[in-house]
Amino acid sequence: MTIRKQVFLHYKDSPMLEMIPSIYKAAPELEEAGSTGGDPANQRASHVSWITSDKEENHEIFKNLFDITQQANNDAEWYFDVGIVEPLQYTSYGPGERYDWHVDQHIHNDAKEEFCRKISFSLLLNDDFEGGELQLECGSPVQEERHQTVKLAKGDIIFFPSFHWHRVLPVTSGERHSLVGWVCGPNWR
Repeated sequence: MTIRKQVFLHYKDSPMLEMIPSIYKAAPELEEAGSTGGDPANQRASHVSWITSDKEENHEIFKNLFDITQQANNDAEWYFDVGIVEPLQYTSYGPGERYDWHVDQHIHNDAKEEFCRKISFSLLLNDDFEGGELQLECGSPVQEERHQTVKLAKGDIIFFPSFHWHRVLPVTSGERHSLVGWVCGPNWR
């Protein structure tokens, strides 16, 4: 089996489109990303807030995202063992803001950690901005152009394995809003 068969899966006009008003309502006030020391390498400039599943009004958002992630997991033929959706990150990028190359999967040195991020997703909540394209590393080292640029529209959602390198290019005008999440499963063996 090769998991490079499908590096990412892009659903246009996803069923999450009709959930966007609920997502905006659920999102707490934004804070500067990395303002609590979470980005010592200064890889990102954006504002974030966290949506948790402990509020009953958020359960439908989490259920729908988990269901569509399971569909993507099967459609892409990854078949990752997943079952936990982490708190969701509502992100806003203004002009000049970006997130440089990174991966979402964290290597845990603590043997007590039982789960890891396996599938990442990004749902675009608006499209009245310029720039801010998502790029994913998809190519082999022998290719001159190793990444692919994905232009998302409002309501589009993209899924990819959490260990893939990706970035958000700087926004040139307007404000880019997205909902980012990670679905976890037992540690890789």
